Amino acid sequence: MKNAITVILLFVSVTVFSQGDCKDYKENYIPKNLKDAIEYLNCEWSESDKTEFKNKEEDEAVTELHFGTGMGIRNGWELWKGKNRISRFFKSKGITHPDDMSSIILTSFHRDLNNKPIDLKGQISVYQEYWNKLKNKKKSLKQKFKELEIGTVVQVAFSGSWRYDGTDTTTLHSYLYTADDLSDFECLIEGKVIEKEKKKKRYNLTIEITNCDSCEYKNPVFNKKEVETGKTMVVDIAYEKVIIK
Repeated sequence: MKNAITVILLFVSVTVFSQGDCKDYKENYIPKNLKDAIEYLNCEWSESDKTEFKNKEEDEAVTELHFGTGMGIRNGWELWKGKNRISRFFKSKGITHPDDMSSIILTSFHRDLNNKPIDLKGQISVYQEYWNKLKNKKKSLKQKFKELEIGTVVQVAFSGSWRYDGTDTTTLHSYLYTADDLSDFECLIEGKVIEKEKKKKRYNLTIEITNCDSCEYKNPVFNKKEVETGKTMVVDIAYEKVIIK
C-alpha cells in the first residue's frame, strides 16, 4: 500500500484527526469492540487507502497488512497486554491471540467497506478450528514420539533446493505441513533410530542412515551435514516428515 507508513502511524502517533462527520478521537484512542474498531478505521484511513484496500481480494488485502497495519493494531491497541476493552471483547468470543484479533478486525473492515456481512461467528470458528487442530496435532506428536523405540526403522521425506557453492550440493528440507503424499517429495532417507531426545518443543531423533537410494539428489546436505549411508542425522518429528516403516 502506497501510504502504508502513514497508516501504521495512525496507531502509534500522537496526532489523530477526524474526517467529515467522524467524531473526534482522543490521542492514542483504543476502540472498545469490533464495531467501534471499524468506525475508527473508517474515520482514520484516507479515502484513497480505503479504496485500495477495498478493491483487493479479501485474503490478499488482509495478508498484506499483517506485518504493517496489523502490527500497528496489535501494538498500538495493546492487544498483547490483553487487559483493555477490545481485548476483553475478543476473549469473551473465544479469541485470545492478538494475531487472530488483528486479522478479524482487518477482515471485518474489508467486508464492511464492500457492504458484505461481517460474519463474526464464521470468522471465529475458523480460528478456533485451527487451534483445536494444533492441539490435537501436539497430542498425536507426543504419542508418535513415545512409540518410536530405539532400533525402529523410519523413512524421512525431503525436498531439496540445489545451490552451487563449489561443492555441487543440494540442501534438503521438509514440507511437513503442506505435503501429505510421499509422491510430493523427491528424497527418502531410510535409517534406524539410535537416540531420542525431547527438548522443550523439539522431538529429536538421531538416525543412523542405512539407505539413500531413493534420494534423487547428488551430494545432499541436511542442517549443513552430508547425508549418506553410514552417517547419522538428527531430525525433529515436529518439523520433518518421519514415517515409521
